[in-house]
Amino acid sequence: MNSKRVLIAGCGDLGTGVAEYFVAKGDQVYAVRRSGTVFPHKVRGVTGNLTELADEALPDVDLIVLIMTPSERSPAGYRAAYFDTAQRLTERYQSAQTPLLFVSSTSVYGQNKGQWIDQDTPPIGAQETAKILLETEQLLARALPSIALRCSGIYGPKRYRMLDKINAGEVWQANSWTNRVHRHDVVRALCHLAEKVLNGESLAGHYNVTDDTPVSMWEVKLCIAHLLGVAVNLPDDVAAFLPISGKRISNQALKETGFCFAYPSYVSGYEELVKAYLAEQSA
Repeated sequence: MNSKRVLIAGCGDLGTGVAEYFVAKGDQVYAVRRSGTVFPHKVRGVTGNLTELADEALPDVDLIVLIMTPSERSPAGYRAAYFDTAQRLTERYQSAQTPLLFVSSTSVYGQNKGQWIDQDTPPIGAQETAKILLETEQLLARALPSIALRCSGIYGPKRYRMLDKINAGEVWQANSWTNRVHRHDVVRALCHLAEKVLNGESLAGHYNVTDDTPVSMWEVKLCIAHLLGVAVNLPDDVAAFLPISGKRISNQALKETGFCFAYPSYVSGYEELVKAYLAEQSA
């Protein structure tokens, strides 16, 4: 089998996981990152703002994987990271019609009353940042054979923000529905769909990448608090436990492509995460 040429546009944590997968297969991997000169083994890396790179710095490839992180959580930060980067890639690769996978977000679904969201639910971006993600998806879909992977809340190794808050005894906000996906499953979903694209299989224009278990935020926090051994003060009013907002997202379309989750619920993933967190705290 001929080796493939893959460009990772945004080689952070997720991009590194995808790069390592293709390197292990013997494929040629190129990567771009905004800062830092250390790239995964055997990856040909370029450091710089992708929007400012000349065509010569962006090689001809068989597949692009676009995984950006905004420098700030503002509309300006999102437009620079997502839309402007996507626009530069379409300028470079539209003539070749290079297929592209784009890591988007389930925030494009602005529904917030506990509804079930599936593959056919129309996105209604309520926040400006979500609208920019939708604009980016649409820009890519017009210009290239692209697939948006709409990821829910990503957790996993070294992602300790929620654990820190619970450990510190931060007051919980009103309960809501939440959707989670482990970092490893995001990488695996990217690689799974990438292989199908490279094999010429017909796929949808987007997939929801989230685990099998939409759950209330308080349930997740109670699980983490138990694993941490932290006491929590819960209200006596049973009604307070009912989620009053959020949404529940289905991953059925992704699973119908043959994908299986290594972490189908948050429980096993957070058990690993808390164990690593406590080990670091005691080191």
